Parts: sequence; structure tokens; C-alpha cells
Amino acid sequence: MSLSYAILGLLSYRPMTGYSLKEVFDNSISHFWHAHLSQIYRELSRMEENGLVASEVQRREGRPDRKVYHITSRGEENLQSWLVSFPQKLVMSYNDEFLLRLYFGGRIGRDEILFQMTKYRKETESRLNHFQSLYGIIEEFSKKAGGPGDRLYWELTLDLGVRLLRANLEWTEKALDKIRSGDESQIKPQG
Repeated sequence: MSLSYAILGLLSYRPMTGYSLKEVFDNSISHFWHAHLSQIYRELSRMEENGLVASEVQRREGRPDRKVYHITSRGEENLQSWLVSFPQKLVMSYNDEFLLRLYFGGRIGRDEILFQMTKYRKETESRLNHFQSLYGIIEEFSKKAGGPGDRLYWELTLDLGVRLLRANLEWTEKALDKIRSGDESQIKPQG
């Protein structure tokens, strides 16, 4: 259900195609809310059936037509009602495939765990660099589509994402040190 509110919120800034929504997702809220393109289109279809969004087909010469979605007054009402209600669940919940694999790390050899941890560190560093680049995107987007004060809230959510990634990198370094210096008898030998 929250995906629909994310979509409504983004459409409250400006009308967009499903593809444009995915791009905005990736460059704005992906650090705390992820959606695949197929999920976005499926949700847009459901939301249009429920009168929360409406679409119009834009004809384009020499290119395929595209469907542009906008929030309806009913969608605005639903978004406003949701925004002023307090979340029922405050704990961040997520499924982390890497941590699940690490949890069972005693079932594989140290070299494989070190390899995966090193790769995880590189991916986290890359993600941190991407997040840090989003500050510039926020600045540009706030000039085009944001209302008064939007930029502050966009940056606050991004700040949390950056801080979490930095903490994640610090944890990763400590975990790598522990694994490297760990008691061999605690780690299953390879082979």
C-alpha cells in the first residue's frame, strides 16, 4: 500500500510516465523505498482503476505514444490523509540478502566470506558515492518541481541514507577485521 503513496507523492510534484516515475524513484527515494518498474506500472493501473490517478496518452511523431499520469483530487485527498496519519510501524524493516548469507557464513570458508565482504564494501562505497551525488539532483529538482520547503525534507531523508551507509561501511571494516583475525576453529574449512 505504501508504494501507492510514494507514487501519489511523486505525482503531486508533476505529471509523469511510469518510466519517468522509476527514474525519479531511483534518484530521490530509492535509499528508503525501492520499486521495480513492473511494480510501478502494476500499481499505476490499480490506482487508475480506483480513481487516485488519471492518465492521458501523448502522441509523439516518429516515436511510440506514451501514457502520462497525474494525481486526481481523490488521490490528493488520500495522500493528505496518509501524510497526517502517524506510521503504525516505526522500525525500519527490510530483507537483506547479504546479511542472511553472512548469518550462515559459518557454512562456507573464510576466503569466500572475505571475498563477499570485500565486494559488499565496494558496493556500499559505490552506493554512498551515488547518494552523495543526489544532493545536486535534489537542488536541480527543487528548482523545477518542488514547493517551498520541499528541499529541506528531501535532504533530511538523504542525510539519513548517507549516515546509514557510512555506519554500514564502518561496520563492514570492523567485520572484515574480525573475520581476518578470527579463530580458525570457528570457521568451516574450505574444501
